[in-house]
Amino acid sequence: MKAYDFLFSPVTDFVKISDYTIKLIKKCCGGCRVIDLLLHFPSSIQNRTADVDNFSDKDKLTLVVQVLRHMAPMGRSQPYKVIVAAGTLELQIIFFNYNVHYMRKVFPIGETLCVSGNAQRTIGGIQIVHPDIVTQASYAKYHVGIEAIYPLTAGLSNKTLSYIIATIFKSIPEIPEYIPEDLLNEYKLIKFSEAIWAVHHPKSMADIISMTDARKRIAIDELLANQIRLRQIRETINEHKSKIIRENGQLTGRLKLPFQLTVDQVSCLNDIKKDLASTKPMNRLVQGDVGAGKTVVAFISMLMVIENGFQAVLLVPTEILAMQHYSTLKNLSENLGINIDIMLGSNRRKRSLQIEDLKNSNIQLLVGTHAILEDNIEFANLGLVVIDEQHRFGVLQRAKLIRKCQNNGINSTQKTESGGVPNVLAMSATPIPRTLLLGCYGDLDVSTIKTKPARRKHIETMTFSVSKIDELATKLQKLDSQIYWVCPVIEESETLMDVTTRCEYLNNIFSAPEVSILHGKMKPQEKNSIITDFKNKKIKLLVSTTVIEVGIDIPNANIMVIEHAERFGLAQLHQLRGRVGRGTDAAYCILLYHNPVSKIGARRLQLMRETNDGFLLSEEDLKLRGAGDILGKEQSGFNSLRFSEFADNYSLLTVAEKIVSSLDLKSDNTAVLCDIFSRIENDTSVFG
Repeated sequence: MKAYDFLFSPVTDFVKISDYTIKLIKKCCGGCRVIDLLLHFPSSIQNRTADVDNFSDKDKLTLVVQVLRHMAPMGRSQPYKVIVAAGTLELQIIFFNYNVHYMRKVFPIGETLCVSGNAQRTIGGIQIVHPDIVTQASYAKYHVGIEAIYPLTAGLSNKTLSYIIATIFKSIPEIPEYIPEDLLNEYKLIKFSEAIWAVHHPKSMADIISMTDARKRIAIDELLANQIRLRQIRETINEHKSKIIRENGQLTGRLKLPFQLTVDQVSCLNDIKKDLASTKPMNRLVQGDVGAGKTVVAFISMLMVIENGFQAVLLVPTEILAMQHYSTLKNLSENLGINIDIMLGSNRRKRSLQIEDLKNSNIQLLVGTHAILEDNIEFANLGLVVIDEQHRFGVLQRAKLIRKCQNNGINSTQKTESGGVPNVLAMSATPIPRTLLLGCYGDLDVSTIKTKPARRKHIETMTFSVSKIDELATKLQKLDSQIYWVCPVIEESETLMDVTTRCEYLNNIFSAPEVSILHGKMKPQEKNSIITDFKNKKIKLLVSTTVIEVGIDIPNANIMVIEHAERFGLAQLHQLRGRVGRGTDAAYCILLYHNPVSKIGARRLQLMRETNDGFLLSEEDLKLRGAGDILGKEQSGFNSLRFSEFADNYSLLTVAEKIVSSLDLKSDNTAVLCDIFSRIENDTSVFG
């Protein structure tokens, strides 16, 4: 590790910079270590040329000039001009914001200087407007050619950041290679040190936007680091014993469902039964399309755990979803005699009683939000953790949850022989493409529910221009149906329709009591009250943000209107569409679009009309938008990829998979690789 220590040293070990600049660098680059700056890549280039005959508007003209004279304007509305000579050619240096004393100090008459900036040809000759470089003539050679342009933060100039990064390259030792040479040769990869240098020294814009050999190497390293982390987590989990649980029928045998389980649901349950009966902790992801029946599978799994004397937890990201699950599970378990409770962050009045009931096993099944993860929450004998809407939590959150469950899940006075870490069942209502399963869920076994229950209605999807909104709203008002109307933002926007404005418009068409509004800034009690009124048919039309995207199960609502549908991703459109078609009536999804519609937007609308297959849509969404937008920005170890994008780099992910199988996951080299690239915290110790 010592050979790599300098990468994690502060920049100030190699460059003298002020405390103020250090703060700016931390904000801009995410840190002030050497590696933070080396991994802060250029986002564009600037060509500085000395060719006065062939420069373009995009170039910056760099010339060695002699100052001839100053032309101060009569009034402040006119520019200040400095007349200079480059050989036999006279040019004008133009300033619109100036201080006369400063101008004369910077441009002494007769002085020879290097000047570089945006240039333009005018009737009066060539002008350089507000040059960004004015320095000694001897520096001219450094400012001719391709210059890397970096993402910046307010107060930090590209000149300053470029200087710091250039100084780092001059000062640090050569970076040792951590991938064995035989693997580099086999997969035709350049060295890491060469890749880092090349990325910071682009020769053209193609080096910025294309998958060059340098960027390919960096992308593979990042994917490789995440794969190593996932394998380390998986191997560490498997080193521990879990609670052995076998179905005995005391509860599952008495469960009376009002429907028949599908073939996929039965297959998924068989996978779970095998996991629970093993000494290795279950770490399984159940993915399925909207309405595929994942909740029932999870409930039966929890019953198996409870009938063996253990507790179960259902963790969800929102209070609306928690309330929905609580209601569903109470109804399903009506005749089973199990104690179910709900824990919400907004309801602390009965928290102390719940804490005691959990410690004493009086609560057998707990539904809740992140409130469950608070330090003072302990369980007597926790056997299963179910995480719904898995993508809202992520790899590191799963690890921390298991640590909490291991530390607090078994009271020290009530340990059983089976002991160990609890089983984990994650669920995702967004079908996940195989590429993402490989790259982001490598620590999980996966079961898939594709077939939908026969009772689910087909949802007819159609598109509608906002120019015909009056006609649409009038037709909807005449229908005996409950309607969702989704807008992308809460507050007024110049480009997007907000819920408040749209609600005011619809109130003029519908009767005022029939229309209500729902969004994420409301208090939980207020949101729950509105959902209850909608469920009880007191509200006909609910104007909402995407807060209703998951967890809302209201069979009476059979029409979904999504405004600005061209702006949403396919996965989210499909999730929203899945809120209808849950009752006995025909269901409709109306995609309301605003012109102009981009090619990608038009393609989304077309795909939504053509298919209700969430798996197909997820694959297409990956192609259209990339990994960072498929499941939402909170997915740890997934949306945080900086240098690779699954949509384009599936082949690179395959290479990373092959390389990782050849590496020693416990070596210093792999540790360094992970420390450099992986956004998944090295927190495998949480299981030990």
